[in-house]
Amino acid sequence: MEFSELAQKNPWWKDKNLIMQDRNIKQFQQSNIQWTPRIKHKFTFNQDIIYTLRGPRQVGKTTLTKTIIKELLETNIPEQIFFYACDLVNSPKELAEILECYIKGARKILPNQRLFLFIDEISSVNEWQKGVKAIVDQGLLENCTVILTGSHSIDIKNASERLPGRQGNTPNQVVDKIFLPMKFAEYVETQNPKIKSIIKDELNLLKAKNRLNLILNLLENPDIPSQIEKLNYYNDELTDLFHRYLLTGGIVTALDAYLSQKVIPVNVYETHIKAILGDVAHFQKKANYVAQIIQQISKSLAGPVSWQSIYKQTDLGSHNTVAEYVEFLEASFTVSTIYQLDREKNSPMFKKQKKVYFNDPFIFHVLNSWAFSQPPFESAESYVEKSESCSKLVESIVCDHLKRLCFSWFPSSNYVNSAYYWRDSSGREVDFVVKLEDKYLPVEVKYQNIINRSDTHALHTFMRGGRSHRGLVATKNSLQAGKDIVQIPCYLLLMLI
Repeated sequence: MEFSELAQKNPWWKDKNLIMQDRNIKQFQQSNIQWTPRIKHKFTFNQDIIYTLRGPRQVGKTTLTKTIIKELLETNIPEQIFFYACDLVNSPKELAEILECYIKGARKILPNQRLFLFIDEISSVNEWQKGVKAIVDQGLLENCTVILTGSHSIDIKNASERLPGRQGNTPNQVVDKIFLPMKFAEYVETQNPKIKSIIKDELNLLKAKNRLNLILNLLENPDIPSQIEKLNYYNDELTDLFHRYLLTGGIVTALDAYLSQKVIPVNVYETHIKAILGDVAHFQKKANYVAQIIQQISKSLAGPVSWQSIYKQTDLGSHNTVAEYVEFLEASFTVSTIYQLDREKNSPMFKKQKKVYFNDPFIFHVLNSWAFSQPPFESAESYVEKSESCSKLVESIVCDHLKRLCFSWFPSSNYVNSAYYWRDSSGREVDFVVKLEDKYLPVEVKYQNIINRSDTHALHTFMRGGRSHRGLVATKNSLQAGKDIVQIPCYLLLMLI
């Protein structure tokens, strides 16, 4: 490959203004949703670091990289910035040749300038880390900042861990980034400028540290913090946005279509399912097995299951195959497995029944309609209109956000060791138990208008075991603080994460 050939993939080398003709940039500017993910500000571009950026298909990783490129072009020479999509790269050797061609070519004209390399969907290349390592070993990545994107967690994370010297001079920096769909707070900020202004200017809650402190304040003090009271002035707006979130999730294309047409067209669902099935084929899984697993997870959503019980309801060969397929779905950022807490050992009980939740409501609707062969938007509307199924979907959303809370608290931790469910010998169960420092936060999801005393029995039972914050009930619309229990609407809880 010649250096001149790479110019076709990087048109801004000819004229930096050509970045404005990029398909992703044009779609971003034409969209009703101008989402700037907070993760965008988590990269350092003045050090020798190899980042990985993992996240589900169609979440916007390519658009994010293109917007970063657009900003880098404002202060850098165009040839310093290199983008390459790996869809047609067949081997680590070919990948190494492409990187070597760019770096050596750029060094001829920019001998002392920092280079910025954006390698998109690198997980499409089997054993891609060998290609990158070859470049590292040659010393070619000195004075370079690299971002590698991929859609499969196990592949890109495990491979990246075998790359030497990725952290530059900041060993405490998290170099493996996870880019997820919009969480509810970001969702609100993209659509309601008034609430965004209040969050930013009046309440100073854009910083994760301030939100974490507010959660702790809520759990340790008898009164509802004034910031939460202030947010609740907008309960009507937040309720409407939360109901919309149940349909569109944090997926920009789904929300953009809904805002424009008041429905989400079939082609939007099809784009997502094709992307997911592309990973299914790439990792040599069977689509019909995936469909059966999705059916069983959907049927048991918010309830405990075992791999053995799923196996008995499917054509999969064994419970080990079920575990393998669920692990694949987890690595594709589709579902999460929550294990029961062993309180004596402060660890998950892997052999007990577990709970499997979908991470994003729109991805749930995509997979659920595909697995059960139902019209997607109509079945999604029907699902959220029924109180029983809607409550299960809300519980899934709370699960996803509590995982994000764990990551905010301990950025390098695995949520499996931070987020659990709990059950005692009599069958009383707490939906979620989150480890925050040396204490547990028990959370019960009750998406209903009235909270009865019986709804908090399990929380009180758990708290009697000690080492616990006050219990938290995520409600439909109730906000009040009692001696041991805090009731907070789901939409407010999610705004704090």
